[in-house]
Amino acid sequence: LGWGYVTWGRQRDRLATELVAARLAAVAGGEREWIAWGVVRAILPEINVLVLTHDDIPGYMPAMTMGFRAASPKIHEAVRVGDEVRFTLRGVVPNVVITAIEKTSR
Repeated sequence: LGWGYVTWGRQRDRLATELVAARLAAVAGGEREWIAWGVVRAILPEINVLVLTHDDIPGYMPAMTMGFRAASPKIHEAVRVGDEVRFTLRGVVPNVVITAIEKTSR
């Protein structure tokens, strides 16, 4: 009976280690894409950044106000300060950029 607990404990530890490794690989590996909603707070074309107050982005970050780099300068031209937007983020954390943005009225 005692040997069974030792064996079970080793399997449990191995599975926990594999689960942590799988989660790290999912976060660190490969390019990902997120779609989010927010409000444009500032447009900084000289440094290619949009400052957005955004909702929670599941799997990436909680709701907050922060700047995101734009994949193209044309993205800045599509919006104005105060616009409610739906935007797409793409990349490998922490190198994530806005690849698409559109005005919305949620």
